[in-house]
Amino acid sequence: MIKIVSDTASGLTREVAAQHGIQLISQRVMFGTETLRDGVDITNDVFLQRLKMSKEFPTTSQPPVGDYVDAFKRHLDAGHEVVCLTVSSLLSGTYNSAETAKKNLSSDKITLVDTKNVATGQALMVLEAARMVKEGRSVPEIVAHLEPMVAGMHLDFVLDTLEYLAKGGRIGGAQAFVGTLLQMKPILTIRHGRVEPLERVRTKTKAVARLREIVDMSVKAKRNVRLGVVHTGLPAEAEALSQEFRDMYDLDECLVLEMPPAVAAHAGPGALGAAYYVEN
Repeated sequence: MIKIVSDTASGLTREVAAQHGIQLISQRVMFGTETLRDGVDITNDVFLQRLKMSKEFPTTSQPPVGDYVDAFKRHLDAGHEVVCLTVSSLLSGTYNSAETAKKNLSSDKITLVDTKNVATGQALMVLEAARMVKEGRSVPEIVAHLEPMVAGMHLDFVLDTLEYLAKGGRIGGAQAFVGTLLQMKPILTIRHGRVEPLERVRTKTKAVARLREIVDMSVKAKRNVRLGVVHTGLPAEAEALSQEFRDMYDLDECLVLEMPPAVAAHAGPGALGAAYYVEN
């Protein structure tokens, strides 16, 4: 049997992951000397409260190698193969931790996939891999199917501020927006595994409207669309956007996920985005 392993940067909850047979490895967030495991020691709501109130900016860290060694060894000892999908290697050292664990175990039954994405963009690929496992597909089939998703998955998002992204050092090409925004709201994208600038819009309302237009240009009148919404502390807005997408594109499902602590630390409160992929 094949086991799917991923990390909490995907935003998948433990409950959803369990329903699909996915094992999640926890990212770390740190407030000073206090280290907390994503989804284990701290919840999304509590983290956002602390993020808003704390004078000290939290830092983040990839899961330790030992977490992957333990997870991989458990599955291998049970006679399973492993497909591990990680957050973008250009945003986190998570892939390196998984790769080191694979080398330590010297096993050819472990396959690593760098999703080049994060949050809902990553989650859509993880869920797709889990779906293929249930269909009885092989590891080579799963990897071949994921390759175009890695290349073609979009994650576009609106932030209230670039402050958190800049402090966390994950700002990438969006550095070009710093110092020029004033009251403008940035629309950013994950491109080739890193954060890049997309557009600047005057207000949050107009930025979200423009986000809808950007998504629409890519998925309108297309078939086999995968679409998901991501947010930090905006559940009502995220659900409304998801429902709008479902109605517009006649979708059975449009995933809604909250950015987990290790991602929200960089996006900050009030972020709203959409991940989408059109299968050719």
